[in-house]
Amino acid sequence: MSDPTAFSITPIKKSYNYYGTHYYNNYQITPLKEGTYNFSQYIYDSSNMSSTTVIYSITVVSVKSIYLPTSLSLDLGENYLFAPVIVDSRAKTSLTWTSSAPEIVQVDGNGNISAIALGTSIITCINSNGVSAQCEVTVNPVLVSGISLNETEAELTVGEKLQMEATIAPDNATDKTLTWSSTNEAVAVVSESGLVTAVGSGTCQVKATANDGSGKSASCLITVEKNNKLTVTDMTQCSGGRGVLNVLLSDEETIMGFQFDLQLPTGVTVAEKDGALLAQLTGNAVNTHSISSSKVSDGLYRFVVTPQGSRAISQATGDGMTITIDVADEVAVGTYPMTISDIEMTVKKTGNVYEDIHPKNSTATLTVTEAVMGDVNGDGRVSVTDVISMNSYILEEEPAQFIRKVADLNGDGRVTITDMVQVIDIILGR
Repeated sequence: MSDPTAFSITPIKKSYNYYGTHYYNNYQITPLKEGTYNFSQYIYDSSNMSSTTVIYSITVVSVKSIYLPTSLSLDLGENYLFAPVIVDSRAKTSLTWTSSAPEIVQVDGNGNISAIALGTSIITCINSNGVSAQCEVTVNPVLVSGISLNETEAELTVGEKLQMEATIAPDNATDKTLTWSSTNEAVAVVSESGLVTAVGSGTCQVKATANDGSGKSASCLITVEKNNKLTVTDMTQCSGGRGVLNVLLSDEETIMGFQFDLQLPTGVTVAEKDGALLAQLTGNAVNTHSISSSKVSDGLYRFVVTPQGSRAISQATGDGMTITIDVADEVAVGTYPMTISDIEMTVKKTGNVYEDIHPKNSTATLTVTEAVMGDVNGDGRVSVTDVISMNSYILEEEPAQFIRKVADLNGDGRVTITDMVQVIDIILGR
């Protein structure tokens, strides 16, 4: 050997060729320092009693340096595999990986890292000979890339509420919290949870803005009108009965007139008298307005309320109208919708300026019950009200709510004082 200190040499065994005529020694060679060295191997040939020497040239190299990126930026939850550059690349390596903050960045034995928390960690790669390299890894939040709302435009009336809902992209965004705001709180206000409340007429934008600094936002155009609307109320009536449907007017502005369509379920009709639909105004509107009505088609009726002269409807509680409804015998027990739609109102602004507005539809529930003998007004119970209705019927005063088939308690085909006495007996429990 040209330098005895360059290797640690340990004989292992002697080996022979197939015929047993040549042998040579096997050695375990452990390099101790870099450089190029000659190593001699003695080979003996017993067949001709000769020997020869083979000289090997051995070059020993080691890892001189390791290169990693000096810094790296990852999103929370992201993984990354290091590919270290080794100099000298011919050298055998035995690398160990560590993280200065494993609670932020974890690293395995192959240099694969996982960003598990926000912050910074130093990743160190060190070879068995002590050569090392480091990379500073910063874990950043996953920023919001987009926001979408369940509504982009909405029309509300004063006092009405609307729950806004936001969808955040991507799903793994670190901070999904939002700040809700209104561009005009005189029109609508919005809570921290996105609940919009209409407070005044006009328009505004309700906006949801990401709190993570991404600058992402989404908005909804809110249009608010004053609470000029017609409200149809729920009613209960038995099959074969007649009842009164109330349509109430909320008149926050000066209303000159209005019209609407009434849609009724199959088997339910607006009652008629002398060829005219039975409908009348209530409140002070009785003295200032009149009703025109018509049947448009089966189950659909149109009502038009116009002023007498140029008078407006007063803003008195209870203004509106009543419509007499007949429920056919064949209508099954259950609940049915009744809707007023295509509502138009003419309101007077300042001076002689008029504006047409279109309030939202209103739907009520008609609950149809079984007919009860003696319950002539169809409210589901027998009471003194039924006695009064029977008295009015007998006196030919035509009560608004009267079910003839349950008023004839004795079954003689007529409604008389005898039937009214039986109703009183029912009330008294006799």
